[in-house]
Amino acid sequence: MIEDSKNKIEDIKRHLYDPNDKTTGRQREGILHQVNHKFNEEWQDEVAKPVDNRIKTPPVSIFKKFFIISIIFFVAAMGFAFYKFLYNDTSVSSEKIDINVIGNSFTKGGDELSLQIEIVNNNNANLELANLIIEYPKGAGDDIADVIRLPRDSIGTIKSRESIIRNIKVKLYGEEKSIRNIKISLEYHPEGSNAIFIKDKFYPVTISLAPLSLNIDSPTSTTSNQPISFKIKATLNTSLPDENPILQVTYPNNFVFDSAVPSPSFGNSTWSLSSITTTNPVVVEISGRLIGEDKEEQVFHAYAGTANGTNQSIVNIVYSSILQKISITKPFLEASILVNGQDKTEYSVSGGQNVSAEIAWANNLNTRITDGQIIVSLSGNVFDKNTVNPFNGFYDSANNQIIWDKNTVSNLAEINPGEKGNVSFSFKPTSLIGATSIKNPQVSIKVSIRGREPVLGSTYNDINNFSEKIVKVLSDFQIASSPMYLSGSMPPKAETETKYVVTWTLSNSANLMNQAQAHASLPIYVKWAGATTGENENLIYNDVSHEVTWNIGSVSPNTGINSNREASFVISLSPSISQVGSVPQLMKEVYLSGMDSFSNVLIKSTFGSISTSLTNDPNFVSINGRVVR
Repeated sequence: MIEDSKNKIEDIKRHLYDPNDKTTGRQREGILHQVNHKFNEEWQDEVAKPVDNRIKTPPVSIFKKFFIISIIFFVAAMGFAFYKFLYNDTSVSSEKIDINVIGNSFTKGGDELSLQIEIVNNNNANLELANLIIEYPKGAGDDIADVIRLPRDSIGTIKSRESIIRNIKVKLYGEEKSIRNIKISLEYHPEGSNAIFIKDKFYPVTISLAPLSLNIDSPTSTTSNQPISFKIKATLNTSLPDENPILQVTYPNNFVFDSAVPSPSFGNSTWSLSSITTTNPVVVEISGRLIGEDKEEQVFHAYAGTANGTNQSIVNIVYSSILQKISITKPFLEASILVNGQDKTEYSVSGGQNVSAEIAWANNLNTRITDGQIIVSLSGNVFDKNTVNPFNGFYDSANNQIIWDKNTVSNLAEINPGEKGNVSFSFKPTSLIGATSIKNPQVSIKVSIRGREPVLGSTYNDINNFSEKIVKVLSDFQIASSPMYLSGSMPPKAETETKYVVTWTLSNSANLMNQAQAHASLPIYVKWAGATTGENENLIYNDVSHEVTWNIGSVSPNTGINSNREASFVISLSPSISQVGSVPQLMKEVYLSGMDSFSNVLIKSTFGSISTSLTNDPNFVSINGRVVR
């Protein structure tokens, strides 16, 4: 049976794919109707299932279900949060805390300013442990660390929608039209939280009038090394704290301070303002000289305020400040002084040394100058009028002046634009050797040059210029070295020891000497035997270099006249047979150096070598200086 069924299926396949088959290719036309087919017994066990023609929907994944649930939850949460925000918000935001300041935004420096501070809590929650903190600048400076802090105001709890008002008073300082910021800080804890939050607000206040005003009255230009003076006026407008106010002036590097009225309280730049009142200003007049090049600009600063706690000469808290610029210009009629060929403000020479001076003059105007005249005035505690040589000038010994004009120098009759020339003179300062009453020896050379500038008609403008040079005289600082016989063979004997005491003696004239030192070397056949007993001076011997050094330090003026300063030590001579008949050297040249405190110049001098010929010993016979066998 099964085999027959397979044959039938094969027949159907063969007919199906056979292109010449006529059985399956026939077409039937007509009405479709149900046809019952017989099927074999073997298929009866299978149950025919009804065919479902509907389109089946694929099942939803677990990830898609999770995404849908998340969206639903997010929308619900947003709705809940929106509800809580509108109807039951207990969170705290600093944006909902208002700090309002009611008061004047202008004040005079030093005046008491009253302000009202309102704090409004617009949050739905309370602010707990609230503190109000007020800070403002202490002085007129901008240092954020230099502030005044009012005592902390412990407010406590600020309820929701509650408004708190506090009244404060402050004193602000600063220059006119400057702005000072008052910092207002609210420190608080949100309700139910331990966290600390701070709400800040800055309230700007403009200074309408400085408590203390400064004014400088000075020229805006000057010529180099010419006398210049300017006035600083301090005026009290309101009030100052109880602290002692001061005025401090800072000078440019090239300013030479000469004097001030009144005299400074500290150094040459600080004055006390303790006497200042609203009706009694303080005026300080300062005189000096500016040294610089043409078109160079120098700046002076003045500060008024309270003094530093540790340094009373420095302004710590500035109430007012001002600056003044002064430019340096070429003089119309110029006269520059050269001393010994150099152009400096100060010079140093030895006493009794010849000083040559030259004055170079020039017309810097675009117009001619007539009737030129140059006058040199000489003065000082070591000026010797008997040594003056005026060359082509006239020396007025009664007034210590040298004068050149058109009668002695024809070119001074009429000086054309840009024309130059020179005159010269010389002198010798007094020697300081033996002088006991001279202190800070110097000679002043003051030069004035004048002329007339013709203008319209017969009118003339007088043109003047002034300059000064200082010649400082160095102290006469010397050392002497002298040997004396101590023990051993006399005269010195070959291969036998002879000891000598060497004494170094200092002399110093007018100026204090600092950092003084003397040193000398011993020959190879001379040995160091040590300083004399009880010697207080600092003597050092170097075995390698065979050098003796005396660290002198400071030497007072008039040493060797009013007081003595010396050091002694012992040396040992053991001459060789080869030195028989000779006068051996005991010590080489002594080199002396020291810093002159008045002129700030290093002075050096030497003293010659010493030998066994003891010329300083009156009992010494010259023949005893030669080595014997």
